[in-house]
Amino acid sequence: MSRFTLFASLLLFTFTGLAGGNLREARASFQKADKALNEVWAEIKAKMSPAEFKVIQEDQRGWIGYRDYIATGIGTVPRGTDEAKVRETPEYLEMAAGLMESRVAYLRAVLKDPGPADSITGEWSDSHGGLLEIVQQDGKLYFALNVVRGPTFHVGDIAGVARWNEPLGFFSDERKDSENGAKENETWLFFRHENHLLKIDGANTQEYHGMRAHFDGEYRRTGKLTETQAAKLVEASKKRRFVEEEKPEGK
Repeated sequence: MSRFTLFASLLLFTFTGLAGGNLREARASFQKADKALNEVWAEIKAKMSPAEFKVIQEDQRGWIGYRDYIATGIGTVPRGTDEAKVRETPEYLEMAAGLMESRVAYLRAVLKDPGPADSITGEWSDSHGGLLEIVQQDGKLYFALNVVRGPTFHVGDIAGVARWNEPLGFFSDERKDSENGAKENETWLFFRHENHLLKIDGANTQEYHGMRAHFDGEYRRTGKLTETQAAKLVEASKKRRFVEEEKPEGK
């Protein structure tokens, strides 16, 4: 899912709620996503060892809390509304359905990494509002990372080129003081590839995201990049920019 798609989806859910939504359609979307989530979860339980399943089960419990926290706090349901009633509103059902669709893609990646074994190139998600596009090439990681966190949709994005020596990567924005050349408030990102997870930790990243947002998380590869997408990402990240969305003809 691209950066544009992520933001557009969240805005769509929000404005659907503001407009009152359609309860029947919202419930159908929720039921469809819930069914897909249950199916992939059953497959995970059947294929994983008890020890592996225990780990992902704990993660799933945390994610369910995150889903409900986001879906009940999008600001379109009057404060003080009973929680049981909130869960029957189009606002909650639509938002929860979108989050579950993202989670299904994440869990499918738990079952099978869709990318090549010798590269981390692809689309990655932490299923908690973090999306990463990355190209591994010639000892470097060309990346674009964006996040939407919390019920108030605090956002953040950062792009650039990191040094890469499997399984570790390091990015710095190389801020320098104009007088003495010393680094001041330099932003760092650390990448660690382990057991099909790409773990990201940041330092001094606050300039790139809202107060309640963050880049840290455990990401899984949920999709591939085409050659064209990869080439555009490489060129954009060299300039510390995101790939611009192509506009339809005539726009």
